[in-house]
Order: sequence, then C-alpha cells, then structure tokens
Amino acid sequence: MVLRKEIAFEKSIPYHVLTRAIDGRKIFAEEDNCYRCIFRMYAANIGKPAPHLHRQDVIKAAKALLNGEAAPEKFIIIEHSPLVYFLSFVVVPDHFHFELVSDVENGISKLMQKLKGGFAKFFNKRTERRGNLFERPYKIIPIQTNFQADAILRYINVINVLDVYQPGWRKEGLRGKKTAFKFLNEYPFSSFSDLFGKRKSKIIAPREILEKYLGKEITISQEEFINFIKDFLHQRSLYNSSLFLE
Repeated sequence: MVLRKEIAFEKSIPYHVLTRAIDGRKIFAEEDNCYRCIFRMYAANIGKPAPHLHRQDVIKAAKALLNGEAAPEKFIIIEHSPLVYFLSFVVVPDHFHFELVSDVENGISKLMQKLKGGFAKFFNKRTERRGNLFERPYKIIPIQTNFQADAILRYINVINVLDVYQPGWRKEGLRGKKTAFKFLNEYPFSSFSDLFGKRKSKIIAPREILEKYLGKEITISQEEFINFIKDFLHQRSLYNSSLFLE
C-alpha cells in the first residue's frame, strides 16, 4: 500500500484528525466495536494485535488500557516505538476524532493506515461485507493557534461526547446539565476523564507531553463546563466549521 502523500506531516505540530464510516454507517454503535477500536489504536501505534484474539481478549485488553494498566503481552506484537502521541480522542457511533502529534516521520499516516485497514478487515469479515469502510481520505488540519488548541480540545472531549448523550442537543439545547457532566466523566471512549478527571489511560500521551501542547492547567469544573455550554450555544455561529471538520 502507498501512504497518503498529499500532506507532509511535520513533527512536533499537533493535528486534528477525523475519519467517518461511509454512508454514516454506525460501526461503533456497539460497545464491543468501540473497545476494539481503542485496543487497535494502542496496538497500531506500537505494532499490531496478536493473531487469533478472541472477543473477550480484546475487550479485556482495551479495558485494561483505559484503566491505566498494561495490556497482556501476548495480545500485542510490538514492532516499533510509538508513531504518535494521542493528546485527545473520542470514538462515537459513526466516526472518531483524534488530536495527534507525530513522533516519527509520517507517523500519523502510518497510524491511520494501520488502524483503518485493520479495523475494516475485522469488521468486513464479521459482517460478511466487502469494500471500503471509512471515507477517503480522512480529514486533517494542523493546530497552530491557542484558539484552535482550546476549541479542538473542547470539541473532541465535550461536544462530541454530548452528541452521544443527547443527539440533536446542538439545535434543541442541552437537557440535564449535571447529568451531562456525569456522562462526560463516565463515557469510556473519550479522553475527557484522562484530561479533566482522575483516569490515566495508557492511550493518552504522558503528562509532560500533554502539558507541552495543552498547557499545565488542564482542568474544568462543573461550573466552568455549564458556562462553556451556555457560551457555545450562544456563540456557535461564530465558530469556523472548517476548524472542526464536521
């Protein structure tokens, strides 16, 4: 396979990466597939999943990684040092978002090729289908300003998770803000609780990397969250949609 060549990824610059399933297919509507995606994110970054893994093996490994534990050695074949650092991530029913910093030349391209190809192979075999599973090419934008960094951080970790909590909330308004805040903390398939809560998953970059790119004060209180939602609803027309790659 040929890696995508249209973008020369620079090291030490964070990128917002988005890929969607074709035709809005909800490939991550089942928790099992979300856990498989999480596991493959980690495995693709350092090598590949071991062959002949059973469903429970993958879920067990993914939960261990999210809980800050090492995945069993027999589940992953390590082939190289990490390709990227994950600054943020979220997996929702029909797509996923990442905020990534490449740690090697073309690290993002290599990760995305391995992750998308590996998951598509699994999904197609399981559902007896053929063809592309994800839209091509994936979307990507460099993050070069403080405004972008703050907006993408909240877009990935807050806004997309709220789309799962209450589909249509962006037009209808958010109901049950306290419950929503609880959902943000408990939704396992995003980095919200790694950045703003107590979880320390193995997926997310080390603290010193997060501080370098996201700042030393990565905190958000319930009051700040509610104020952010109010401000978002009021100011959403001022946001540049191309920034978020909706």
